[in-house]
Amino acid sequence: MKLSKLTLACLLATSTLSVTTTSNAATTDGIEFHGYFRSGVLVSSKDDYKRAKFPASKEQLGRLGIESDNDMNFELVKKWAFDDGKSIRIHVAVAGTGDDKALGSSVDADSTSNSMGFGQTYVEFGGLTETGTFWAGKRDYGKDNYIFMTDFFYTQMSGLGIGLADYEIGDVKYDFAYMTSDCNNPDGRWGNNTNNLMHSIHVGANFGSFELHGQLKGMPDNWDEAGNEYAEKGFDVTGIVHLDSFVGLPGNGFSKVILQAGRGLGSHQLLGGTLNVYNGWVAGGPGPDRMTYIDEKDQSARFLLWGGYFLENGINLFPALQAQYNDNDDSSYNYWTSAMIRPTFPVFDNFFIATEFGVSHAYAEDSNGNETYKGNNAKATLAPTWIIGTGQGPAPEIRLLGTYLDHAGTNNGDSDFILGLQADMWW
Repeated sequence: MKLSKLTLACLLATSTLSVTTTSNAATTDGIEFHGYFRSGVLVSSKDDYKRAKFPASKEQLGRLGIESDNDMNFELVKKWAFDDGKSIRIHVAVAGTGDDKALGSSVDADSTSNSMGFGQTYVEFGGLTETGTFWAGKRDYGKDNYIFMTDFFYTQMSGLGIGLADYEIGDVKYDFAYMTSDCNNPDGRWGNNTNNLMHSIHVGANFGSFELHGQLKGMPDNWDEAGNEYAEKGFDVTGIVHLDSFVGLPGNGFSKVILQAGRGLGSHQLLGGTLNVYNGWVAGGPGPDRMTYIDEKDQSARFLLWGGYFLENGINLFPALQAQYNDNDDSSYNYWTSAMIRPTFPVFDNFFIATEFGVSHAYAEDSNGNETYKGNNAKATLAPTWIIGTGQGPAPEIRLLGTYLDHAGTNNGDSDFILGLQADMWW
């Protein structure tokens, strides 16, 4: 493609400006490589040891032994630091699209290839403000608020946007962001109203032992193909308390208490989040293309308590309590509650036995007071695990998995026994 003289002149002018502003500043540069993957396979004993496709909700019962999808995310970070205090960090990541899953797929058993796409593509500028980092692009945002045993992201605000992170005023660090996100309609970009975006403004404040997050959201022309109109605005608020003990018990541990509330586009699957595939499916959601079909007066509240408790004999306990209540404008309502715990038992230096137990309950009632759904679920998992620590945080694990599952999605609601193996690593 040929450049016009005007375009070429503009490029030369801006590049000259860039060079002159940094030409007198010494630079250092480098590359970081980060990533995460889990890969494994689960089979159902009640289905002649065929692949077990999403046997239950890992966000409620705990992910060990029922996490049938593989996942991967690889990120390269190119960075420059200048003597005048300015810095640049460019993030480029590739990730599984959600349909990927090697060895065929737990999503699509006919798939034999990995489906990858760009995950994050954003840039950070340091030194433009007295404190904090200025950024823009497509990024995973808010995903550090996460329960690792259940894979539950209680804030998941990913999308494409612009923001200022870790801006300090006194002893408080603030985050500001404007985010856009897509509705993920299967009709694609050119379907009816599928080019509609949700706009959100996020403000977060970190006081050290307490975090507060708020989002304002708007989505004009939020309607479905049948012409039904839904919420065009909403908000949600999240409070997180960090404790240096497990709910005050003596000994070594930590815990986090989370309260969330939202209305309109801040309720249901969008409580604490934006439009993304994860929020669409989390905890048995309606799907990413339908999670905006909520009314402006719909309200939701969520309570989470999770943490770890470490005994002197090497046994570790990781429990979580979770609940969400959705009160709808048409007088219908629904809720779900769950409790899980992951005890781990050391055997040798590089081998331990992980176990995991979980129960959940869900209930729904229509606007006439009639029960429309009531269900319970439970599971127990045994996972012999091999691990080698790097000494710097990351510790890859290889595990075998055996799970008894009550009311299994793999067996028409009856019980099932699931076997599998998994490799799991972050760095």
